[in-house]
Parts: sequence; structure tokens; C-alpha cells
Amino acid sequence: MSRLDAIQENDIGVEKSERKPLENFALEVVRYSQDSKSRDAIEGIRLDTGKEVTVVLRPYTGPLKAPRAEIKDFVAEKGEISTLLKSLPSDEMRKQMLQGIKAKTEPGGTIIVQGSYTEENGTVNARWLKSASKYPGHSQVLPKIMLRVNPIKYKKREGQTYASASATALFSDSAQRVHSAEDLSSALKMAFKGADSIKGQPIVLVRLAHEDETKAFEFPLPGHIDPTTNQYTLDTPEQAAACVLKMEVGKKIAELAKHQDLLVEVIPGTRITLGPHTKASFENKNSERSLEQINRSYRFSTESDKETGFTESYLVLHPTKGGWHVFSAAGPLSNKPFLFHARDTYTPHFIAGHPIVTFEDQEQPHPNEPSIEVADVSEEDMGFEIDDVVNEQLSAETAPPQVSQPAPRMRM
Repeated sequence: MSRLDAIQENDIGVEKSERKPLENFALEVVRYSQDSKSRDAIEGIRLDTGKEVTVVLRPYTGPLKAPRAEIKDFVAEKGEISTLLKSLPSDEMRKQMLQGIKAKTEPGGTIIVQGSYTEENGTVNARWLKSASKYPGHSQVLPKIMLRVNPIKYKKREGQTYASASATALFSDSAQRVHSAEDLSSALKMAFKGADSIKGQPIVLVRLAHEDETKAFEFPLPGHIDPTTNQYTLDTPEQAAACVLKMEVGKKIAELAKHQDLLVEVIPGTRITLGPHTKASFENKNSERSLEQINRSYRFSTESDKETGFTESYLVLHPTKGGWHVFSAAGPLSNKPFLFHARDTYTPHFIAGHPIVTFEDQEQPHPNEPSIEVADVSEEDMGFEIDDVVNEQLSAETAPPQVSQPAPRMRM
């Protein structure tokens, strides 16, 4: 027996659970260069903090057969991509071109930095890099937003099963506390107007809290088929607010809003669908349910994709011809994100919100894969005075017009 048996080489270091979380963030490219150690580097500005940083990639030691994109693969001159892309005569040709240059990103474009930490000299050391916006204006990157990638929804139609993926963004800083039925009506109208930053289906989250109990109800902006034009039409904010207040649950919320010892607040949000090209890239994989991988970073349980939570995230948006946004990528700002139920998300009025779970160190997606998707968090019965009823009244036919496949039914 050796005297060295009592000590193992892997004893050095920190337990995995004690390691500091790694960061994910959006970086606006300024230039490509090398750092003081002669490593290929990207100099840029963090969109979440405005800080100028230098980013390098640490050596890849993973099991993937396909190599990741290295920094040299991202290098592009200003105007190199945008000029050529705009000269192509068709969307199909532009699509094929972009598929051939998955990594290349011009100065002024945006790269998602994943699995990063800061070295002692201030250099950011990353595990993965992914191009999010090839050049200025190619896509819209939101560096920090409260987001939930929802569970995948399946619907059968004419013998075919369609999968639909979406994400829900909350604008927590715009939450309004209400103290009466009149306040509630006014706040609902304001929230149903939607947000300028994300053109999706407006949703309103109404949260009630009393002592240690909380409940939340999600109301998507409803719509209908106009009988005169046979076209899908969204309700006006006034019509939507009136619809909510006519519901039994809406009447109960309005009554409870009068109680000063009860917190009732209205939180605006938006629901957006996954872009068709990104969706197809998942569905083209061999696995029958490969699309479900898009929400793995948002799951309360790694074993189930049936329930997902909100966490601060980055989000990559693209405009459609109809004026809506779809998203191609999204991800938490940490590899160990705090996940919140809708009823526990924090706002200026609800600082006691508590995270349900910390999602432990997750493997970062391959840089050539899209990174995210959508879901509705179901509510547990917590014995509140309000019936915890969810009316799935928005069918696939009433989904926003940017949805190419039948849309998931939304929680009311």
C-alpha cells in the first residue's frame, strides 16, 4: 500500500456545487485582436453593463465530434456580410448564405458569450461563442429581460401532430399595484397595449399576495375572426380588459383589490414564438422530441419539461413581414439561474419574491445550435380565496398571425 493512496490528484480545487456561477451575456463586437498572452480575442462592449471587455476562448476539451467555432471563425470586415446579403435577390439565397457563415460577425454585430468567468487581469474567459446579429441591425438583441421559455405544446390537426414553441417575457419594472376595481381596469388596459421593444402577443400577469401565499393568473390578449373579413383580429386593450373583468376570476380579483392588506398587481408581458428556421433546425434532428431541448435551461426539474420558470435572460429577436417579432435564441444570464414561478417573480412591489430552484451547472449548447424556447407555468392550489382556474380560451385559430403552425393554447 502506497503512502500516496491517502491523497488524490483530483482533491485539489473546489466542489462543483461551490463553484461560482459562469456568466452568459451579449457582446457588441468592436474589433478582433489578440490579448497580452497572444490568444485570439474579441474586444467589445457588454450590452448588459456597458463595460468594455476582452473575450478569449479556453481550450475545448468536450466530447463533441463537430468542432466549435473558434474566434478566428467569427472574424469579418465591416460591411463584408451586410453588403453581400443585401445584394442577393431572394430570401432563400440569403438563408443559404447565412447557413454557410454561421459564425462570421462584423464589427457592430453581436455575439453571445457563454460559460464565462473573468481572469485576474480582467480578460473574460469563455466556453462558447455564438453569433446573434451578423452586423448592426441584422437582429435585435435584448441583453437582460425576465424570460420564460415555455414547455412545448402539441396539437393534432387533420391527422398531423404539430409542435409549437414560445417564450414569455415580463416587464417587471412596469408592474402596477391596484387598490380598486377601477384601478384594475385601468392597469389592464395599459398592460394590454403591449411593449414597443417586443412585438408579440401581449399578456397580462395578475399577481395576488397575502402574507406567505401568492397566486398568479396569465391573461393573453384575446382575438377573434372578424365575420366581415374572415381575418384574425386582436381585441383592443379596452375590449380585452372588459373581457377579463367579465370572467368569474376577474370579478373575484376586482373584489379582492379593495382589501388594503392584500397585494394585487398587474404585470405587463409579451409572448413570442420561435422563428421557423430555428424551429426547423431542431426538428431536423434524429430525435422525435428534439424540440423539447430548447427549454432545458428553464426547467424546474431536469427530468421533466412540463414546467418552466422565469429568469433574467438574453433574447435574440427578428422582425417578420407582418410586423411581429420571432426569436431565434435565448438563454439565462448564468449557468446556475434562479428560476421563479410566475407568482414569485420580483417587482418593485414584491421584493419578497423567492427563487424556487437553482438550476445546477448545465452543459452549454453547441455554438451552432439555437439555444431556447417556451412554456406556461401551471399554478398549484395554495388555498387562496380565488379559484385557481385556468381557461384555455385561445385556440390555435386565435394565435398571432406570425405563427406558421398551430399555436399553443394560452393560459387565461
